[in-house]
Amino acid sequence: MYFMALGGGQRIGASCYYLKLGESNIILDAGTGLDSEGVIFEPNLYALKTSPFVTSLTQINQIFVSHAHMDHIGYLPKLIQETPMADVYMTDMTKTLTEFQLYDKTYTANQNQMIRLGIKSCLDKIVPVTYAKPMKFKDYTATFFSAGHIPGAMMILFEYNRRKILYTGDYSVMNTALTDGCFMFEGYNIDTIIMCGVHAKHPKYTTKNNYLHKILENIERQIFLGKKVKCYVPQLTKGIEFIKILNERNRTNTPIYIDEGLLGLIDKMGTMTVPILTKNNYPAKGNLPNKPHIYVSSSETFRYKNYENIRVDFSLHEDFDGIKKFVQTTNPKHIIVVHCGSSAHQNDHTIEQHIMYDGHCRTQFIFAAETEIYNL
Repeated sequence: MYFMALGGGQRIGASCYYLKLGESNIILDAGTGLDSEGVIFEPNLYALKTSPFVTSLTQINQIFVSHAHMDHIGYLPKLIQETPMADVYMTDMTKTLTEFQLYDKTYTANQNQMIRLGIKSCLDKIVPVTYAKPMKFKDYTATFFSAGHIPGAMMILFEYNRRKILYTGDYSVMNTALTDGCFMFEGYNIDTIIMCGVHAKHPKYTTKNNYLHKILENIERQIFLGKKVKCYVPQLTKGIEFIKILNERNRTNTPIYIDEGLLGLIDKMGTMTVPILTKNNYPAKGNLPNKPHIYVSSSETFRYKNYENIRVDFSLHEDFDGIKKFVQTTNPKHIIVVHCGSSAHQNDHTIEQHIMYDGHCRTQFIFAAETEIYNL
């Protein structure tokens, strides 16, 4: 068994991981990233093609997608074109969110028709999976579990040669506005966890000091002062969660106008049991009123004057204490930490340094470097 991070090692963005189980060549997620200068970066597939494991991406057998954030799906159309022998597995909800973000004309109107049709043909290879229902492959069995985080997100438990390997994708231990917390795997005796650990080096980060709370307080302050507020949310799925939270806090019945892209995704997610919209929500069409209101948009284009502009970006990832609880509950032999942000301060302890004081924990940690090969 071997593992290699092709992207999303000790940085956020372009999450893409190679896992070899027996003769099976597996890809976990296929995202893109955005650097500090706004330039898109992609996984390093060349490192895989020059590795001892494959000489061509046609040798990839399966692709598993944990959830529908662009840092986990943005590279998927290109990867599918390069891996004609591989099927792609994700939940129905993740398929819905992926198709909307990568193909649906409501959101991708700037793409030409040929690109859109090419993406559509790629997405037709997606095979939906169901939580807690094992799937048998040539060398291993895969079972899928709820990851929390966003609707449709899944963890994947691989069972191979009497070993259990869990890929978490992004997850949340606690409930969110749109999901319950993740499955906790207590008593599963897992050997290795490939764990997305965005805040694994941020011991001071908690959901209580999440930037979102400051954003919400600022919005409420501006509305109280009689202003109009335009909220730009750079990720569609974050936008849906943000609207849900806004509605829950909207005690003054302030009108909330929502752009076409976000409304289109809410419509696609119509089968969800969690209600999103309320009587105070309206489509953003034509000229909006002069009285105080909130306008939520997934586009940076701003065509209305006299607004207070607020960029809404916040973490949906599990905080440091949640990561610690997940590690202590699962108590695996090894954890490979990926999708991990840099330390905020030089003297901050990592999750490894905190866990080492727990006498009941048997876990050894590896903070995976990109393109390095790890023998599991």
